[in-house]
Amino acid sequence: MYRFLVPLLLLLACSDDSGGSRADGDVGAGGDGPIAAKDAGDSGAPDADAAPNLACQDTAKQVVKLPTDDGLSLEADLYLSGAASGPAAVLLHEVPPQNDRTNYPQAFIDALLARGVTVLNVDRRGTAASGGVAAEAHQGPKGKLDAKAAYDFLQKHACVMDMSRVLFIGASNGTTTALDFTVHAGAEPSITLPRALVFLTGGTYTENQNKIADNLDLLKALPILFVYTSAEAAWSAALKPGAPPVWEFVEYSGVSASAGHGTGIFTAKPESINTVARFVEQSIQK
Repeated sequence: MYRFLVPLLLLLACSDDSGGSRADGDVGAGGDGPIAAKDAGDSGAPDADAAPNLACQDTAKQVVKLPTDDGLSLEADLYLSGAASGPAAVLLHEVPPQNDRTNYPQAFIDALLARGVTVLNVDRRGTAASGGVAAEAHQGPKGKLDAKAAYDFLQKHACVMDMSRVLFIGASNGTTTALDFTVHAGAEPSITLPRALVFLTGGTYTENQNKIADNLDLLKALPILFVYTSAEAAWSAALKPGAPPVWEFVEYSGVSASAGHGTGIFTAKPESINTVARFVEQSIQK
């Protein structure tokens, strides 16, 4: 009898619950990974890599709050790309309180998302949603804290952003905030330098606190895209002669200053949406 019992026990030991046999390491029927993990002795808890992926799955717009280092709470729209450990773009609108995050058209946000870029569209201080003093968004030392609040939010997000591929896009004096934060990051080892910058109609206000010429050692290796109309070309065009090779300049003609200023260029010249999105895509390549 033992001669027949031993083969029977061996056969049962090699069979799964459904009666079929499978080799060690194979997943269950239908590719059920968790079943395989449990068969291997796993407790069934999700592994460390699963949580960030789950956190990235909600790609619908989320309204979020960003605490600043000086005690404000900024409001922002978050659009996750759907992938963990990916790049992100922070959008900084024109001067508050007349402007807010709604300046950025959905078509531009969609163009970034289509390229796998998470988007954080921020209401700077001085808007109705964020509070604070509007003038401090671009004059004095506090404006950079709006960008830092966005940086801190992304750094702590469960989606695990790739902080080495976070860039900042500023419109009008949103460029001031972007530049101020970049200079601050260059002096603060705990902050990763932005991957790139986009200036939509930069101007003398961009340099309210920090002069580009005084920070060339930091900025010369940083990809920067300057977008502007011929009607407001003076400041940007003056930087073009002798500019570092990684700086790009795109000028649009036939548009009035009022129509093409800042994010207005996306409406006045719709092709500018893809121009900026392509620059972003190229800048974030690993």
